[in-house]
Formats: sequence, structure tokens, C-alpha cells
Amino acid sequence: MKNHSCVVLFSCLLTVLAGLVSGQAMDGNLVGSITDSSGASIAGANLELENMATAVKQAAQANELGVYRFTNVPPGRYRLTASMQGFTSAALENVAVEANRVATFNLTLAVGAVATTVEVRESTAAIDTTTAHVTTSYSGRQVQQLPLTGIGAGPTNLGVINLSLLSAGVSSSGGVGYGTGPSIGGQRPTNNNFMIEGVDNNNRSVTGPQVNISTEAVAEFTLQQNQFSAEFGHSTGGQFNTILRTGGNGIHGALFEYFQNRNLNAIDQAFKRQGITAAPRYDQNRFGGSVGGPVVKNKWFYFGNYEYNPLGLASTTAGAQLAPTADGLRLLDGISGISRRNLDAFKQFTPVPPAQLGSRTVPVRGVNVPIGVLQVVGPAFSNYHSYVVTSDYHLSDKDQIRARYGYNRQNTVETRALPEFYTPVLFRVHIASLSEFHTFSPNLANEFRVAYNRCVEDRPVGPQQFPGLDAFPNLQFNDLSLILGPFGSYPQGSRNNNIQLVNNVNWTRGRHALKFGYDGRKQNSSNFFVQRVRGDYVYTTFERYLLDLTPEFAQRSVGGFPYIGNHFQHYVRRRRMATPSQPVFDTGLAV
Repeated sequence: MKNHSCVVLFSCLLTVLAGLVSGQAMDGNLVGSITDSSGASIAGANLELENMATAVKQAAQANELGVYRFTNVPPGRYRLTASMQGFTSAALENVAVEANRVATFNLTLAVGAVATTVEVRESTAAIDTTTAHVTTSYSGRQVQQLPLTGIGAGPTNLGVINLSLLSAGVSSSGGVGYGTGPSIGGQRPTNNNFMIEGVDNNNRSVTGPQVNISTEAVAEFTLQQNQFSAEFGHSTGGQFNTILRTGGNGIHGALFEYFQNRNLNAIDQAFKRQGITAAPRYDQNRFGGSVGGPVVKNKWFYFGNYEYNPLGLASTTAGAQLAPTADGLRLLDGISGISRRNLDAFKQFTPVPPAQLGSRTVPVRGVNVPIGVLQVVGPAFSNYHSYVVTSDYHLSDKDQIRARYGYNRQNTVETRALPEFYTPVLFRVHIASLSEFHTFSPNLANEFRVAYNRCVEDRPVGPQQFPGLDAFPNLQFNDLSLILGPFGSYPQGSRNNNIQLVNNVNWTRGRHALKFGYDGRKQNSSNFFVQRVRGDYVYTTFERYLLDLTPEFAQRSVGGFPYIGNHFQHYVRRRRMATPSQPVFDTGLAV
């Protein structure tokens, strides 16, 4: 009871600390200094940051050292204006603000009359002089125009995340270790952290992202490789963060289509190895559209994107598999001493090769049984839908509300088995967040966010039955390079629900910006995956199976039960960020 009280007290302490941060998970920061022509600081200078797409403005004031800071700035292009009584005003156009990055822009004001015209200059490249972050950002234009792989149907296609392969120190996961996604600095992909505007988007079963965002709905994609701050202490690998598009004062829309079919493709070698010379079916017509604009001009904006990717194709096995020909099956019917049960089950679920492969045979009780290559061409499909909706509402100069929703839906078929054992696969995933940003004063700002995501996966096996067994096993015949049965890892499924609560505060004092933050997550999981739940049996020869002898390898789990559990995570951090060229102090704690 005493230990339980300590845990409750500690959790309350973390919540109190949360009340004191402006996380950079979905926004950027803008800092700099205001000086006169002699280099002296101008205390109290007024600054205004205007979004060039929405005309929404933020105000700040330089402190006694002439230093200013804008926090919780959505990525985009801005106009930065500085003014002070007795000085000419100055402005920078096209100031680029990127997520997860602190940009430094200094302004110089000349002595002049109040009515002097504002001096406008094009901004230079944004430079982060306050942190040691190694960050790579890709704009929405780059996302849409650079060629990408893995943008087709399916939850395992990474889409914009593949852009990270253009960065130094990033490679594909091949040979590095288990996990989905790129390898950062030689680490396993399981060490990566995937976010959508700071919201947890990690698939906890096979790693990788849970929701995949259409490239048309991405405003910016960023990767932090190392030296990242404590709010990214969830993982030691890459920090992948996707920023969603929002609407502006103008109505903008787009339609897109990606078309590919069998008449545009060469024949895959997997089909050629089985003697199939005509192009099998492959019809993909990926299309969708997006629209964004104002609900109330200069105040409330919306954006929506929909993508549909139907894919119909003919599927085959990864390598050539052998089986007795029609003549071989007739010979087997006449051989005495073999298990009729085993032979009948094999004949029921295995296709018959059209011809013998050269003079290839397998011996069964002294009889050479001719075998051939299975011509496996099974019908397969994938119907994939992706939705993204965003809304940004500016209550006032001090309050902003942002809502985000993403949804993936896929129905497909598992084809990593003989066609008789193809099974339907269902995938559904939702992610939603609601954020509120409040500016108490030019030196104090708060960010509050609540998020929810849910993932449902069903990967069953079919109704096929093996005589005398309660489930159809995986039967492997080494001399035929053949596996009989459903896909080896099935059945499996999961139900995952995750609630996330984030509160961050940013307090600027003098040359220092202090940050305190809390990130709490509650996950409810119900998963079923038991290795060899149906049994794995490996026969060196097909003859041994027909004679009903003990296989050389035989394993089956005692039973299969789902995992059901609740997982609580608590993260608290403290960070001191100095003004440009000064050091950063960063600490974090996870429970």
C-alpha cells in the first residue's frame, strides 16, 4: 500500500511539472536578436510574424537584451516584421519555419522617423544556432515531386519515410536487424520513433509506422538522427515526424492518378521459372484528391485528402515448387503400404503440374514417381483507402486549436501459400488529435494535446482440415521444395488502443528559454500470435510422409492464448535553451 501511494504521488508530481513547454514535435521555433546599426541591442522592440498562406499573425516583444522568440509556429512561409519607436521598421519575407527546428533570424533597425517606409528584405537560409540537432527536412513540394518507392497499397509501404534514405547515415534495413523502416546510424529499425505531428504512430507489434499518410497530404517530413532533445527520448534511433497539410485563405484542390497494369510490365521471373510466358494480371489504379480552404477567412481553415488504391493481380510462390504429375499420382494410387489418409490430403490441396520436369522423379517404396513444377497462379487483391482531415481554428491572437484525423482501411488476401490456403486479411487504423495553444504573455506559452489511435488487424487461416488433427499443420517436403498448409505465421490478430496526453510550457527569461513537459500514454492491447500454434512438420523426403513415419522436425505449441494487458508510460523533461550561440541543457526522465 505504501509503494502504491508513492507511485500515485510521483505521478501527480509529473502532472504538476507538466503544467510548467513548447514541444517542437509538430511546430518550429523562431529566435533572434534586434539591434541598431551600431550593434547595440534594442530592448522592447515589437515583432509580428504573419503566415503568408493564412494571414494569421503572432506577436512578440524583444526582452531587455533585445532577444525575441516565437514558439508553437506551424511549418510554413512567414513575413517577420520588427518595429520600435524612433527607428525604421524592417521586415523579412519568406521566412521558412520547419518542424523540430529552431531558426535564427536577426534584424537591424536604423534610426529614423515614425513614418519611414518599412525596409523589406528576402530572408536568408534558416540556421539553427541554438541546438546541436542533426535534422533533415523535406517540404511538401519535395514530397510530391521527388520519386518515391513503396507508395502503393498496404500498411507496410513507407511512402514519404523513404525520403530519409537521401540523408547521410541512413540506409535500408537489409541485414541490420529486425524491424520496419530505415536504419539510422547502423541501428536496428526497431529503435526508430514514428510520429504524426508529435502523436505516437508506432506499431508495437512489428514496429514501423501505424498510419500511412498519402503524399498529397504531407506538408513537411523531418528526420532527426541524433542530439535530439528530451521530448524525443522515446527511442534511440531516428525520429520520424510527418506534418499534415492545412488550408489557407484561398481554396486549393488537386486530383491525381497513378496507373499501372499488365500491359506495361515485363513478366516477373517468379512466373517465368514456372513456365508461365504470358503476362499475368496486374491492374493498379491509384487515385484520389484533396481540397483545402477557409471556413472563416483569416480565422478557421480546413483540409481534406482521400486516396483509393485498388490492386488486382495474379500471385505466385516465391520459388519453384515440385509435386507429382498426373501420371505420378496414378502410380502412387497403386503403391501398397502408404498412408491413404496422407495421400488423399495431399491430392486434395495440391495442384497438379502440367508436365514432368525433364526426367525428375522421387522414389516411393522403390517406384520412381515423376514430378513437375507447379504452375501456381492465384487470384489476389488489395483494396486500400486513406483519409486525412485537418482543421485549424484561431480563436484569438493568444489561442489556437488544431484538430487532426487520419484513417487507413485495407482488405487484402494472404498469398504466401498455395492458392487453396489463401485467406482474407483485414487492417483498420485510426489516429486523431486535438491540440490547444495558449500564449499567456510574450515570455510564456503553453501547448496541450490529447490524442488517440486504434489499430485492428485480423489474419486468420481458412477452414481446411487435415484428417485426425484439430488444425491444418505446416507440412514441408524438402525434396519437393514444397510447403503444404496456410501461411506459417497464421493465425494472428491484434486490437491496440492508445491514449496520449501531452502538456508543454515554454518560459523565456533573459537569454534563456526554459521548457518543462509531460507526455503520458495508456495502451490497451489484445494480441494473438503463438509460434507453431498449428504445428510445423518437416520431412526430408516425400516418401517419409506417405509412409506416415515420424518427421525429422516436429514442433507444436502446447496451446494458444491471446495476450491482454495495459501499458502505462510517463515521460517528463526539463530543458534550458539559450539564445543563439549559447549552450543547451537538456534532461529527460521516462517511467
